[in-house]
Amino acid sequence: MIEHTSLVRVRYAEADQMKYAHHSNYIIWFELARIELMRSVGISYADLEQKGYLLPVLEVHVTYLRPARFDDRLKILARLPKKPGAKFRIEYEVRNEEEKIICSGYSSHGFISADYKATRPPRSFMQALEPYF
Repeated sequence: MIEHTSLVRVRYAEADQMKYAHHSNYIIWFELARIELMRSVGISYADLEQKGYLLPVLEVHVTYLRPARFDDRLKILARLPKKPGAKFRIEYEVRNEEEKIICSGYSSHGFISADYKATRPPRSFMQALEPYF
């Protein structure tokens, strides 16, 4: 299993009139955490794309438990619980400064080639993850 925590602060532009973080921002924060999770084990999304691999989102799910507010500092835990194949799932938890879980969710991804056909992950991707599984 791989885990990585990313930190964000809710910006004014991310809040609605009630000063709550808009629900759409959580998916953006999931993406930030997913990219940093991969980077933490030496995998760069940009490098994968340059090599002709794309990782579209196949599914995303979010459960909102309590609101995040403007200027809150949040911790986004991203977790890759199982060794990936052509498809994989990343789980997320968003916690506030009091360490309360305010949101949880997951996203599922699949590898495709530059010509948009399903493909296996590159060997370099699998080798980078091998020590963790």
